[in-house]
Amino acid sequence: MADESEFGLVKLKSSDEEVFEVPFDLACMSLMVKGALENTSGDEPVSLQKVTSKTMLRVIEYCKYHLSAEKEGRSESEIAAWDKKFIEVDDAVLYDVMMAGNFLEIKGLLHLACKTIADMIRGNPPDWVKERFNIIEVASAPAATA
Repeated sequence: MADESEFGLVKLKSSDEEVFEVPFDLACMSLMVKGALENTSGDEPVSLQKVTSKTMLRVIEYCKYHLSAEKEGRSESEIAAWDKKFIEVDDAVLYDVMMAGNFLEIKGLLHLACKTIADMIRGNPPDWVKERFNIIEVASAPAATA
């Protein structure tokens, strides 16, 4: 793998073919991207076939904030407040961010999205959860008799 000075900026290509140039350290917040960079010269964009450009913008926003927060030594409470505001989005965006966090292997982002969904569910009856998340019950096949 080339080191950071060899890369400078890393190109990431979304599923809808938009290319984003981001700093090497930001790109490496994604373990998936970091692994992909180990097998490349750095000239070609890393293809992110499961992340749209709209979602990629959210991921980059999250990574930029967390990277600068780490470098500047921001407090846990300040970071938590930013995270709370960042994840106040509609269900479709929340789902896309969660899936991107999983695909890109960005543990903090995935954890934030999953915790948000868990907090929505906690304390609510199953019928509410089914309605809220549009869950359709699938009838199980009858048990075979011997």
